[in-house]
Amino acid sequence: MKYRVAIGTSDGKNITEHFGTCGRFQIIEISQESDEAVLIENRITAHQEQCRSHLDDNIIEKIKALNDCQIILIKQIGGKSEKLLIHYGFIPLTNSGSIDKAMLKIIKFYKNQIFKREE
Repeated sequence: MKYRVAIGTSDGKNITEHFGTCGRFQIIEISQESDEAVLIENRITAHQEQCRSHLDDNIIEKIKALNDCQIILIKQIGGKSEKLLIHYGFIPLTNSGSIDKAMLKIIKFYKNQIFKREE
């Protein structure tokens, strides 16, 4: 089985972005059998310049753009956005620093998990 992680990053090496202002996510696909992590794409999404006043439409548009992912890995996220991600079946994770180190932790933790999203 494979699952996808959307990572908020500005440099492709570190987790640097706040969910609301992140306009580009690195999409990584992980094979649970081999633990192989493959970069699928850099995906452009709707974003806002400031974190203070999130518009529901922008949040929902971003969630739709990441619908093929199971985990969202960002540096920060507001409570409303986090609740919406959970409501739509995503696993939001916050971390900072190296993407590689965070991916090792994710692979180890989710080694034998089954990811299901209710429609």
